[in-house]
Amino acid sequence: MVARYQVEFEQTFQAARPLVWAIVADTNRWDRAAGLAVPVYEWIKEGGKNLRLARATELGIALEWIEPPYRWIEGRHVEGERRFRTGPVEGGGFEVTLEDVPGGTRAKAVAWVTTNWAVGFIQKMKFRSGLKAYFEGIQDLIGQSSKLGGVSANKIEPAITQAQRILLRSYSRLASGPRSLVDEVAMGTRLKQLSSHANAEVMTRLLDHVRTRADDDLGTMKPFELAKLWGLPKQDVLRTFLYATEAGVTDLCWQVNCPTCRVGANVAPHLRDLKDMQHCGACEIDYTIDFARHVEAVFPVNRAIRVVEPKLYCASSPAFLPHVFAQLRTEARGQSDHDIDVPLGEVLVRTIWSKFAQDLVLTENPARIEIHVGETMDVRTEGKAEEGKPTRVVLFNNTDDEVAVLMERTSWSSDAVLGTVITSMPEFSTLFATEAPALGVELRVGQIALLFSDLTGSTALYERVGDAKAFAIVEQHFRLMEEVVGRHGGGVVKTMGDAVMASFPSLSLAVEAGLEMVEVHDAAMSELNLTVKIGAHVGPCLCVRANERLDYFGTTVNVAARLQAQAGPSEVVITESAMQDPAVARVIEGTTHTLFDARLKGIHAEQHLVALKRTRS
Repeated sequence: MVARYQVEFEQTFQAARPLVWAIVADTNRWDRAAGLAVPVYEWIKEGGKNLRLARATELGIALEWIEPPYRWIEGRHVEGERRFRTGPVEGGGFEVTLEDVPGGTRAKAVAWVTTNWAVGFIQKMKFRSGLKAYFEGIQDLIGQSSKLGGVSANKIEPAITQAQRILLRSYSRLASGPRSLVDEVAMGTRLKQLSSHANAEVMTRLLDHVRTRADDDLGTMKPFELAKLWGLPKQDVLRTFLYATEAGVTDLCWQVNCPTCRVGANVAPHLRDLKDMQHCGACEIDYTIDFARHVEAVFPVNRAIRVVEPKLYCASSPAFLPHVFAQLRTEARGQSDHDIDVPLGEVLVRTIWSKFAQDLVLTENPARIEIHVGETMDVRTEGKAEEGKPTRVVLFNNTDDEVAVLMERTSWSSDAVLGTVITSMPEFSTLFATEAPALGVELRVGQIALLFSDLTGSTALYERVGDAKAFAIVEQHFRLMEEVVGRHGGGVVKTMGDAVMASFPSLSLAVEAGLEMVEVHDAAMSELNLTVKIGAHVGPCLCVRANERLDYFGTTVNVAARLQAQAGPSEVVITESAMQDPAVARVIEGTTHTLFDARLKGIHAEQHLVALKRTRS
């Protein structure tokens, strides 16, 4: 006889609700801790909806189920469901609710399954032991967090990502997962190949991380996230990862993140393996890759050091979508009411299946938000919430089918090493010179700053001092330029004759580097009648393979080169509109500005330009 078999568990934790939520929400971690089987997921169409289909074997029985989008409200509630299509189980799921109590947070958990008596009896015992282990693990992590920093509800950063750093400071098999063996012989051999340029402190932290962390923590290491964890400069950590990759301790891979859900849709071992188009099964969209926004450098541990096999136990976990603070579902023609702690700032409300979206900018917490979903979506805000009170969010489904709605903070982004950031580093250009897109593939770059410099007076120098000596002086010039570019977070893309092309993450860094190039070069070579002139520009372009190296081309490249041609000796030329960038305005304080108009080759309209020179004391 088929019936519902259920286990309930309740416990009060001496911790604030944001921390308890951050741990509870990592359902992938807890499905593993509960001993559930590892599913294999795929996306299917059912009833016009894009849904996850999962397959796994439990107790020797082959199971197949649909996993609809989980429901959750950050800090308050998470609920998951499995709708089985094969096997003796009809349905199953879990629900965890959190509430404030004196001195802490009460968590109430329910796990249930609908099946026959024999399977139900076994599953009840499994649920009971799993929930007990689940709450013991939460208690253990809460105890550790009190020593390791805790979680704040007042930060822009989601509680989940704050808690993940706590997890990376400690290890327990229950919470962290299995830890494969380290091949110390291979490690020792590769450390001998490590460049002396690697930062010693960062390398010590990295090696300890590789030796002690769980497999799940080493599959896609993210340097900027680890820099925040270790309290070290981001560029130093990223630079050391590049040297560690050259030595074979880590590998460099390229993760393509979906612009809608922000989840990694694909990981490629080399840039040449990336295509210009990518598909996201979760969002059911095809999108053109933006190398500056969608491509992230991640670093798995090299398999000669440790063979790690991270496993996906729960693809629907809120931990994979930390920017989503609420995911709601409502039945056809239904209404659901929710208390939600809505963050201030930019908020996006969107549906999963009908693909409606509406932006909100919240300067104060509304008393009420109504979301009406029908042939279109309309989101309305009303009043102001009382201090310390949540917002009442009411979802009205005016359709004949179930709807799923997400509410997400768009003003927060993770600490990702984006494609143009890493490729602008001098170490990348030196150590990974041949890492470039496949021949014929053009990766769009939404925003990158480019600088062109040119040496003036070199022809006369060759005539004056002879070829050999002049060549050595020009090589010294290139070294000076490369050193300055590197100090400002940029990387040399290529040299052309006496010219240098470099890329930077921002125009302010490019301009700052250009001004220092002039200053350093004048100090070193003015007596030789050698000067440098520079142009810098920011905008979109294309990332390509040229001469077996990474290169850029497009209008932004052409404009930057033409600006350099407009510069006089010891000048940096930018467009007048670039001065409106607050970061650029700060950099050029104390410089002399000469405004002028010019026609740039290949550009139709006349351009308003400004020549910058450092004021000499």
